[in-house]
Amino acid sequence: MATNRESALDHENELCEAPWSRKDLLELGSAIVADAERKSLVVAAAMFLRGQRVFQVGLEGTSSDNDSWIMRKVNTVALTGHSSLALRENVEALNIQEEDLGFRTSDLAVCGGGFPLKTNGVLVGIAVVSGLPHLDDHDLIVEHLRLL
Repeated sequence: MATNRESALDHENELCEAPWSRKDLLELGSAIVADAERKSLVVAAAMFLRGQRVFQVGLEGTSSDNDSWIMRKVNTVALTGHSSLALRENVEALNIQEEDLGFRTSDLAVCGGGFPLKTNGVLVGIAVVSGLPHLDDHDLIVEHLRLL
């Protein structure tokens, strides 16, 4: 990770806490998709609230592979309570391999694109983007969380 880049945990501290509602997640997902369309990005975006998928769109060029990555990113955030990029940063900081984490990584995503949404410190939602290089997936979510 570049030293001038904010960490995933910095982004979480800034953006994850709010009284998240279904309306908020629909707005977030719609904004990400509209921006991606304007920029001709090939992404799938999904929003989950209290375990329920409340939004998902796969733009032209995405496939069921993106759906698999979405679920891997959801699993990662649900397991760790942090963004999937935070797990990647931890793996890199510890200089270990994904296989050394102590759990089955085939169902997880050790990369950016899954972001926790918390209310009073409790994980209540997850925002996910899949389709871009993993840092760009993460940054697209962060960009739109900052605009809410």
